[in-house]
Amino acid sequence: MALQFTVVRRKDMRKNAAADSKLFYGQTKASMKMDFDKFCEAVADYCTASSADVKAVLDATTHTLASRLAEGYVVQLQDLGNFQMLAGSGGADTEEDFSSVMFKRSKIVFRPGAKLRYIINNAKFEKQVVKTITVEEKCDKEHVY
Repeated sequence: MALQFTVVRRKDMRKNAAADSKLFYGQTKASMKMDFDKFCEAVADYCTASSADVKAVLDATTHTLASRLAEGYVVQLQDLGNFQMLAGSGGADTEEDFSSVMFKRSKIVFRPGAKLRYIINNAKFEKQVVKTITVEEKCDKEHVY
């Protein structure tokens, strides 16, 4: 299945572009959302674990991942990828002037594993068909005003 996209007109972000110039850019859109319960059910359908087992494992995974990242580990989850906590800091003139309060907000960096990189590198795109309906045309969907 392909990623759906629309085309939008935005400011030209190229170097040396005129201040008022605009270009058309592709913008991908999520076509659906999968909540946690549905995700666990889908995983359970793929293996011998029950949905409750999957939820328990994901809960334990989240807890363990958070505690290990806080300790400075790089957590490697095979084909899923690696997680690491990073933070940049402001600069000081000398090493003695540097203090831990100079660190900026930390973040968790995710580096996809082989299977996810394959999906990224082989993504397909399909323009989303947008149908506009004029006032004169009838629409069969219920609308709330």
